[in-house]
Amino acid sequence: MIALIERVLLLCIETICLLLLVGLALAVIYSTSMRYFGASPSWYDEIASVLLAWLTYFGASYALFLRQHMSFSGIVTALPRQASIGLALFSEFLVITYFVVVAWFGNAVLAVAKWDSLLSLRWMTLDIVQSVIPISAVLMIIGTLLTMPRAVREAADGIDREHAEIEQAIADAEREKAAMARKEDRK
Repeated sequence: MIALIERVLLLCIETICLLLLVGLALAVIYSTSMRYFGASPSWYDEIASVLLAWLTYFGASYALFLRQHMSFSGIVTALPRQASIGLALFSEFLVITYFVVVAWFGNAVLAVAKWDSLLSLRWMTLDIVQSVIPISAVLMIIGTLLTMPRAVREAADGIDREHAEIEQAIADAEREKAAMARKEDRK
């Protein structure tokens, strides 16, 4: 059940990232084209900045769900089993605590930001723009909670995902190289 929830949320975040990326690309293409014709839109700079910021926050959430963020898994897996489990749990606690603080204060900013708006699009208030902070923080808390059992299990088993991925890439490259060599030998 947890894996299903994780996949559904990951798919939603992936879709949001894709839509933001397409929106940003379309805004850049439109603005560039209009600037070429001498009619540059006044809203472009602000909208492009907002879309890029939202893409960055949702992209970070996506990376967290995949456990592709920066970590020191080599240190954790080098420790004895009990110490690595303890350190993994402590680091998960720190991550969750950090994002609780970010969500709390990000939400507090929304109350102040609702009284201001973008310069070029007066209807878009800054609370809409800044809402990405608490939204992504909550997503990151959920992502951490959903992936924590896997992270603790890997720490307990001494699995360093980064090294495992590197070893897998090397093995794949060696298989590909061997296949290419066999093709060359047949010629």
